[in-house]
Amino acid sequence: MKQLFFAFLVLLAITSCRKKTTVTIQAQDYITGSGAAYAGKEYAVSESWTPILETKSKIVASGFLDQNGHASFNLKMKGNRKYVLGVSQPDNICYGGLKQYYLESQKSNVVNFTYAHCAYLKFILNNVNCFNSNDAITYTRIWLTDNDINGSNTYTGCAYYEGNFFELPEGNYRYDWVVTKNGTSTSFSQNFTLTNSDSTTFQINY
Repeated sequence: MKQLFFAFLVLLAITSCRKKTTVTIQAQDYITGSGAAYAGKEYAVSESWTPILETKSKIVASGFLDQNGHASFNLKMKGNRKYVLGVSQPDNICYGGLKQYYLESQKSNVVNFTYAHCAYLKFILNNVNCFNSNDAITYTRIWLTDNDINGSNTYTGCAYYEGNFFELPEGNYRYDWVVTKNGTSTSFSQNFTLTNSDSTTFQINY
């Protein structure tokens, strides 16, 4: 019985001892690969454990990303505790970033994350040569940079639509649309680019 208890204590000591690991952080702009938007942003690692019933936590590492959005530091971790890395996010980020990342205690942690700045788009649709109420247009927006498809929308009749400026991640986009008039359907496509903080208007006249 004593030997079993001793073995339990040894196992507990092994699982609770701290092991040193290296944590590397690198922010990367989705378009350029630069991490400059995260220059000077703070990072922190929270350690949490549950001794009996109530979970406790404390900050065990913190610092700031350099001018290239990079940081590297050593951290001593216990195998029976949870470690979460967080990085403060700059303004004008519309895609990606890093809110929290669970670190692993048995190996070095390389935390690379991407982000994209915000740009602003206004969409206008105008049936300038309306034939009749059976006119139809179906359009789709695609973010070519990430191959993300927004989905199709359809308007019928003598339609006119003008939206407000809204946020999208910067990058390359394409609108595809199909116009049906007098029983004939015609397809169109046009590429455009949204850049950091700029406002762009895309209008389809059909």
